[in-house]
Amino acid sequence: MAKKKELNAFLRILKMSGRVLILNIPVALVLLLCLILGKISWLTALLSLLGVWFISGTIVWAVFKDLDNFILYLKQLIQGVEPEQPKLRWGFFSSMRLTKTFLNLKNIWSNQFLSDASVLENLPNPLLMIDPNSKIVFANKAARSFFGKTILNKDITNLLKEGEILSAYYLVLHKKSPWQSIEWENQGPDGKTYNFQVKIESLPASTRAGAVTVISLYDITLFHQLKQQQADFFANASHELKTPLAIISGFIETLQGPAKNDMVAQEKFLKMMAEQTVRMTDLVQNMLQLSKLQITPKPMKPEAVMIPDLLQLILEDFQVRAQKAHKKLTLTLLDDLPRLIGNRKELYHAIQNLVDNAIKYGEKDSTIQLTAQFATILPEAYTKTHQDLPQFIQISVQNTGPVIAADDLQRLFDKFYRVNTNKANPVEGTGLGLGIAQQIVQRHDGFIDVTSSEKEGTTFSIYLPVNL
Repeated sequence: MAKKKELNAFLRILKMSGRVLILNIPVALVLLLCLILGKISWLTALLSLLGVWFISGTIVWAVFKDLDNFILYLKQLIQGVEPEQPKLRWGFFSSMRLTKTFLNLKNIWSNQFLSDASVLENLPNPLLMIDPNSKIVFANKAARSFFGKTILNKDITNLLKEGEILSAYYLVLHKKSPWQSIEWENQGPDGKTYNFQVKIESLPASTRAGAVTVISLYDITLFHQLKQQQADFFANASHELKTPLAIISGFIETLQGPAKNDMVAQEKFLKMMAEQTVRMTDLVQNMLQLSKLQITPKPMKPEAVMIPDLLQLILEDFQVRAQKAHKKLTLTLLDDLPRLIGNRKELYHAIQNLVDNAIKYGEKDSTIQLTAQFATILPEAYTKTHQDLPQFIQISVQNTGPVIAADDLQRLFDKFYRVNTNKANPVEGTGLGLGIAQQIVQRHDGFIDVTSSEKEGTTFSIYLPVNL
């Protein structure tokens, strides 16, 4: 280390001497000319040259010492090293103004770099930077959250295992294409499947970390789900509307033909057509509502909801309907329940769906019990898949209707699935009510459960977390 310092000092002296020599060539030529013409003596010429040499050497040393330190500082910066700032001197021949100006500019660049890095770090979508050896040298917060905290310095080709996206990456890496955009499906840390629009782009210059390629991922999972929901909507709509439309079409043909002048038949068929029209209207409205709920994962316009007040309103709204069906509707509040933050209209719709089903399927002259309390026991299937569970409010609707078979219990919340417990007098419905109720409850971070037995009857329970 000492020898290296001595060598650097010697090279600096040699460089300075060369500069002084070059600077004094014009003076030496003038003195030589004066000597040849006899204007000055050899002694005068020599002393004059030594004087000028000393003065110019002092000036050159003063000027170039700071510049040399500054140049060395710049070389170290170019090599990616963060050196100490060069030592500067004040003086007439000092380069301090130039160096200070650059250092101020460097501080501005550094602050801008930190700001840009902060923006990249906090982007909502994953972003990766790759070096020429396909190593990940930068991953923002979203990328580390999705792919894991240990993703840095791993080989990107182990992540992009699919042939199509891997081929796109190699095209950009080997400069055969400036950028590539491709859709990619990958499993997230929560086990769910996500869809990304991936853009792979070559950087105009390598970054300080050595990255030459950037990969940005835009989450389009919701868009894919929306497309699938639209496809399901039209497929289910066409299937479910086929039967009532066929019935109405048959009635129209009958009214135009054999029953053209039969007033009794016309009245009967028009009534049946009206019923089928109502069924189609309910079906379309329920399908639209279910699609709308699936598009937005969280309730719109959340507000404070008092569960006791909401259940009391449902009791009043359905009391007359229950009496007409020869059933009794009761409400029991077992605890002093706190308010929840959610959508009051949606929660009303979910609970009234359960009450409506209880009225439809409950036995004649039976009692439908609407109960609210703090949940003391949660379903085993739910506790197995969740940890650190919050406190839940349990809202139950119990009726003594026909027992629902185990196979039917597993499919109750499927779209358009209807349990036929009374084949002699089937209950009309769209098969979407329970699906809508489940979607609403899930949007409120809760879950819904159902049990059915000869002894206890059928009970639907909604669980809503208190810390909404």
